[in-house]
Amino acid sequence: MNQHYFQVIIAFILAQALMTAIVVYNYQKEKAIPYGKALSTYINAEVGYYIIGFVGIFSIMFLLSDWIDLSITKDDLRSLETRSWKENLQLYFKTSSFGIGAFVQYLAFKFRTTGKKAIDNAIKD
Repeated sequence: MNQHYFQVIIAFILAQALMTAIVVYNYQKEKAIPYGKALSTYINAEVGYYIIGFVGIFSIMFLLSDWIDLSITKDDLRSLETRSWKENLQLYFKTSSFGIGAFVQYLAFKFRTTGKKAIDNAIKD
């Protein structure tokens, strides 16, 4: 597997996990439910959304080589006086992927209520 693809996958997964951990922590504090229970409840309720996110990132990775020259190294990119947005994206693959993953999960928590409702229902049980 190309190093760029591996970095995109790992950064996306880390960002998803970090944002999930943070938003569940903040939400469970308000609701007085144990963190482990809130986290597992949220993940189980939103598993479909995680799958959509992973299919999306795999789709982007599939198309990546059409848009970006993956044979260019970071040193090559750093030596350029001016870089295009695609070259900057390539230079900062991990950061970009992490930001996208965090943003996707933030949107999921902000605008989807399935996970929050599942935590609320777990409190009643």
